[in-house]
Parts: sequence; C-alpha cells; structure tokens
Amino acid sequence: MVMKVRVGSIGTIVIPKEVRVKSGIREGDVLEVSVEEGTIILVKDRTWERLHGCAKGLTTVEDVERELDEDEGVWENRLEQ
Repeated sequence: MVMKVRVGSIGTIVIPKEVRVKSGIREGDVLEVSVEEGTIILVKDRTWERLHGCAKGLTTVEDVERELDEDEGVWENRLEQ
C-alpha cells in the first residue's frame, strides 16, 4: 500500500486512517523514527508489549522485593567476576 501525505509547516504529517488501523497505531502511541538509505521508517514502539507479562507470579510487594533482591545479587556476582 502506497499513500501520499503532505508535510506541514513544522514538519508534521498525518498518518492516514487506513494505515493507522492496519498497523494498530492509536492516539498516544509512541513511534520510533529512523532513516535508512534516505528512507524514513516509522515503527510502533512495542516496549510495553515486550515487558507485559514479565512479572507473572509476582503478586505481592514482598514477591517483587524478593525478586529485586535476587536480581541485585546476580548483578553483584557478575561485577565481582
């Protein structure tokens, strides 16, 4: 799908609705912008989606604190080596 958009006076563009719907972009989403060989690339930032679920099983403050203490110990061991 190729669509044309116009660049506004301060560099703004409007992503066409069809593109937003097909790519799952919603108001407030963060996009990563890069340029490769003169081509502008917009990628939906999926940091939250990658992190979602990483704390499964940690249901209490004590669980989280215990996990943090264990992680801290792992990093301390790595630094000592």
